[in-house]
Amino acid sequence: MVGKPVDRASVSLRYRAVLSSTTESINRAVSDVLALLAKTRFLNGAKAEVEIALREALANAVFHGNRGDPERRVHVRVYGDPGCGVVMAVRDEGPGFEPSEVPDPRSEERLHLTHGRGIFLMQALMDRVEYRRGGTEVVLFKQPTPRALKSARRRPAK
Repeated sequence: MVGKPVDRASVSLRYRAVLSSTTESINRAVSDVLALLAKTRFLNGAKAEVEIALREALANAVFHGNRGDPERRVHVRVYGDPGCGVVMAVRDEGPGFEPSEVPDPRSEERLHLTHGRGIFLMQALMDRVEYRRGGTEVVLFKQPTPRALKSARRRPAK
């Protein structure tokens, strides 16, 4: 079963932040988003996937897009609802990139490397990944799990 599209005007979860380009900011944003998602219970069974994908998107923005410059900012927006899923957008202030030019980490010459798997992981873990604004923004989409949809149907009307 597929959830309906996320309508930002009526979601139960809304998170927006502007971060400095530091590891501490990545950890804080991931922790904040996961805490909010836990309250809504719509990630039943998908918490690890969302955490890994968000962490990879933030790390790419901080270290590749903004080159670790703490003066540059990373913009994060997360919207979600138990019946719709979650949409996470991460934007950096870097020059952007062309996703199709990123090498496949599964190729033989790259298997030994300890980096270069972020895009691959995001695509594997999310239902959809889009790159916007010339590669300075990644938007991650995750549909609700069947348990979350069931829980959303049981929620009392407001």
